[in-house]
This record gives sequence, structure tokens and C-alpha cells, in this order.
Amino acid sequence: MDIRFAYWVPNVSGGLVVSKIHQHTDWTYDYNAQLAQTAEQVGFDYALAQARFIASYGAENQLEALTTVAALAPVTERLKLIAAVHPGLWHPGVVAKMGATIDFLSRGRFCLNIVSGWFKMNSLSMANLG
Repeated sequence: MDIRFAYWVPNVSGGLVVSKIHQHTDWTYDYNAQLAQTAEQVGFDYALAQARFIASYGAENQLEALTTVAALAPVTERLKLIAAVHPGLWHPGVVAKMGATIDFLSRGRFCLNIVSGWFKMNSLSMANLG
């Protein structure tokens, strides 16, 4: 049996916990670079950066997933880097070109997670985005 391990990249403030309790997980690039290197050293196979465009559960600060995994590529050697994207917010051609570039720069370690969504939107929520 071939078991693979992955971790959620904390590219948003508050970590990945739905809680009112203050979280000590950092969302910054420096923290994520250190975490990716540690994960790689202890045997993790994948790192998945989530896609968030609206702050939720304390995630006011966010790093975009595609650019985050691109930035993690030069500081890691083996870790497969997965970026989540919402297809309705990205043109497929743009995602394909960005993914091909990240895959080239990472020497074949880029993966894509296409997600359907996570937050119910209504017309009031959409109006607040603009």
C-alpha cells in the first residue's frame, strides 16, 4: 500500500479552524515557506493552498493560492504543490498558463484543485464585494 500525506497550507489568517479561540498559526509567506520545508523534511508529499476571496472565520489576511504555491516552489525540492481555484472566478486559459508556468518552475510539482465553492453568496454579499 502506498500512503501519501498532505497538509493544508495556512495561507489565510486564523489558520483553518472555525473557532472564536485565537489561533497561533501564521498566514505569512515566511511562515509558509518554513512550514513547507519542515513538511518536506518529515515526509509529507503534498501541500494544498486553499482559495478564499471573502474573509471568513477570522481569515481577514490572505495569500492567493496560485501565487503562494509558485513562491513555495523555489524553497522546496520534492513537495507537490497544489493550488485551489474557483473556476467561476478564473478564466480557464489564464489558469492553464499560470499552472504550466508554475509546473515548469517547480520541475513538475504543480497540481490543481478545482473547487466548486464554499460560501453561499447572495445579492447583498455580491454588492459588498465591489
